[in-house]
Amino acid sequence: MFKPVILLLIAFLIGGIPTGYIFVRLKEHKDIRTLGSGNIGFTNVLRASGLTAGLIVLIIDVGKAFLTVYFFSNMMGNVELYRLLFGLSVILGNLFSPYLKFKGGKGVATGLGVSIAISPYAIIIAVIIFLIVFFIFRYVSLGSISAAFIFMATNIFLYYKFGDIYTLIFSILLFIAVIVSHRENIKRLIRGTENKIGSRKK
Repeated sequence: MFKPVILLLIAFLIGGIPTGYIFVRLKEHKDIRTLGSGNIGFTNVLRASGLTAGLIVLIIDVGKAFLTVYFFSNMMGNVELYRLLFGLSVILGNLFSPYLKFKGGKGVATGLGVSIAISPYAIIIAVIIFLIVFFIFRYVSLGSISAAFIFMATNIFLYYKFGDIYTLIFSILLFIAVIVSHRENIKRLIRGTENKIGSRKK
C-alpha cells in the first residue's frame, strides 16, 4: 500500500536534483542562478559554461527522468497509471526542487526523459519539430513550446486511434507545465527581446 507513495516521493526527489546548479558549482564555482537568465536548466548552463557543460546537464536530466519512470513503473507492474504518476512526480520535482527552496528548472529536459518512457513515438516527432524550429529561429524556448504542443497533438491523435487516456492526460499536463514555466520567455518572444542561442544579448 505504501510502496507507490514511497516511490512517488523518491521520484520527486530525483527529479528535484538540480543538475545544472551542481555542475556549474563544481566547474565554475559559481551559482547558475546569478548567471544569464538565472534558470538552472541546460540552456542557461550552455550559455554560462559552454556547449559541453550544457550537453552533459541535458543528458543527465533526460537520463535520470527516463530511468526513474522506466524502473519505478516496472516495479509497479508497468501499469499506465503509474507511468503517468511517476512522470508527473519527476517533472514536479524539477519545477519545484526541494533542494533549492522549491525553485527549479522549466521541465523541458526532464519532460523529454519522461516522454521517452511514456510515449516514445510521439516524442520522436516532437524532437524533430524542436530541431526544425530551433535551427530556423535559434530560440530554445520557442522550440520547446512547439515540441510540447506537437507532442500533445500527436497523443490526441493516438488517443483516438488506441485509446490511451493516461498518455493523453500526461501530454496535456506537460504542455500546460511548459507554457507556465516559459511565461516570461513568451513575453520576451512577443516583445522581440528573447535571447537567441549564439547571441551575446542578455
